[in-house]
Amino acid sequence: MSNSTNSNESVDGTIPLATAKAWAANWRTYLASSEQVFVGRSFLIPIVSIQTLLTASANAEAVRAYIGLEDETDPLTAKLILVPVINGEEVHTIPGENGGEDKSATVDLVNSCPPFCPTGGGPTLES
Repeated sequence: MSNSTNSNESVDGTIPLATAKAWAANWRTYLASSEQVFVGRSFLIPIVSIQTLLTASANAEAVRAYIGLEDETDPLTAKLILVPVINGEEVHTIPGENGGEDKSATVDLVNSCPPFCPTGGGPTLES
């Protein structure tokens, strides 16, 4: 696995569409040629998840994503778990307000494709 910064990345973290499509194709090729059962191709991230991360961790410099399974025997239950990062460290909890109970800082309202795949017929990274 490479730890180098990709030369296609811009200052704001965006990459060219062609690069995104190539990377998505690489993942599908990997899945097709591996012996793994996992069939996830993409993840649908509700805006509320992103808003939650931004609101709860306004000082975050990044978000780390982990792939997990809701059911350890079912690859179709794949989830993308998002964790804010501040000063290089994952932020797992947010202190409670007025001395209340701490809240989780991780976001897991993400669904994998399949089974939650684009259905609108518009362009995707797979088209």
